[in-house]
Formats: sequence, structure tokens, C-alpha cells
Amino acid sequence: MGRIAGVTADETKAKLLETAAAVFARRGYKAASVAEITSEAGLSTGAVYAHFAGKAELFVAALRAHGERELEAMLGLGNPLAAIAAKGASIDRRLPAERTLLVQAIVAAQEDPEVATVLRASFGERMKSATGLLAGSVADDVSPDAVARLVLMVGLGSLLVSALDLPPVDHDDWAALITRLVDSIRPKES
Repeated sequence: MGRIAGVTADETKAKLLETAAAVFARRGYKAASVAEITSEAGLSTGAVYAHFAGKAELFVAALRAHGERELEAMLGLGNPLAAIAAKGASIDRRLPAERTLLVQAIVAAQEDPEVATVLRASFGERMKSATGLLAGSVADDVSPDAVARLVLMVGLGSLLVSALDLPPVDHDDWAALITRLVDSIRPKES
């Protein structure tokens, strides 16, 4: 039994990817098993092998399907400086137990070239997009590229720091620091 009766192959694959993303994020790539993923999805292991060569290919597919959502939540920029200020001011409130697919992908990328390729492409596209959005939004003496890289580094760093369960800093102090940093890169009013 690979699929649930009355469910299409595409729906089965989508359910596998959604469940796999959650299990990999919660347990990590190494600790997660195909059996655990299929059990949570209400499927047999045959469903995985009908769509993927194995756990590694399932992980890469889950990252492609669901990693972008996490990246968008972390780096999505509408009004670039306002978004940086808003996201940055709340980034200190991540739950210590929060584990994400992106953290697991970064760890897995050290051993799996395909995962590294997916991450490089995804982060590269985001960096290019963020740099484009920031152009004209920051002071002339500030590089949009450098700001985009800082946002990426702070966002990813916050994911890693949350896993350490360090004592929090005062939230108001953190928010004030982020506001001050963002204000320092705004164009000067004439």
C-alpha cells in the first residue's frame, strides 16, 4: 500500500513532502527515518520509494518544497527597511526548542552536495532579490549587498542561537538596538 485510497499520486507526494519537512525539522536529517515520516503521514514506506530513491532524495525534495517558505518568513522584504526593523525586533523571541528545516539543511549540506546546491541557489536568489529591493532604500555610503548579507546572517544566526537556549536579552533593549541599526542605514533627509 503506497497511497491512501482515493488520493492521487500528486496528493500523496505532497503529503509526504509536508510531513518529511516537519519530521526533518523536528528530529534532524540523521535522526529522522523513512518509517517515522511515513507513519506520521499515514502511509507505507512504499509511498516514499514510489516517488524518491531514498531518504536523501526525499530530504532534498522537502527542502525545495518547504524551505522557501521558511526563507520567506525569515527574509521576506516588502518595504525593505521597515521589514528588517519589524522582523529584526522580534527575532529575539524564537522559542529555544524551535528547530527548522533550514538549520537541518545547513547541517546536511556539509555532507550532501545536492543539499548544498539547493541552499546556495535559494540563498543566492534571496540575496540578489534583497539587494535589488534595498538599492535606493539605504544611504549612499551603505552597500545594499552588505545589508542583505547582514540580514541573512542575523536571521540564520538567530536560528542557531535559539537552539542553544541562552538566557534572553531584554526584548525592549533588543528592539531598540535593531531600530537604531536600521535608522543608521536610512538615507539622510535633505
